[in-house]
Amino acid sequence: KQWYQRRVAITTGNNKLLEIKDDLTAKSKQLQNLTDAAQDVEELELSEDSFPFQLGEVFVEMTAEQTNNMITTYKAKIDKDMQALKDKSADIETNMKELKSELYGKFGSAINLEYD
Repeated sequence: KQWYQRRVAITTGNNKLLEIKDDLTAKSKQLQNLTDAAQDVEELELSEDSFPFQLGEVFVEMTAEQTNNMITTYKAKIDKDMQALKDKSADIETNMKELKSELYGKFGSAINLEYD
């Protein structure tokens, strides 16, 4: 029973790693969108007094400085979230490596623990 639980833990870990990978991809895209927005603000700064900035479903008019500050804040939050996801991923991978080592030690090549 304990070996079965370890096998299930590896499958669960693989699923969590896939979710984290998807989350990191989404966060990376958000970060790129914010970087692009910051460049747009910089290019338009001389010709515009205020900029529409989307907060959820609503657009709010802000100055270039306010917009840049908001973008910087969002980018910092996304960076922090991405680092937390990377740390979680590393913890899961370390745990899975230990579990795989135990299971391969017990069952050898009779068990396949690799995710395709």
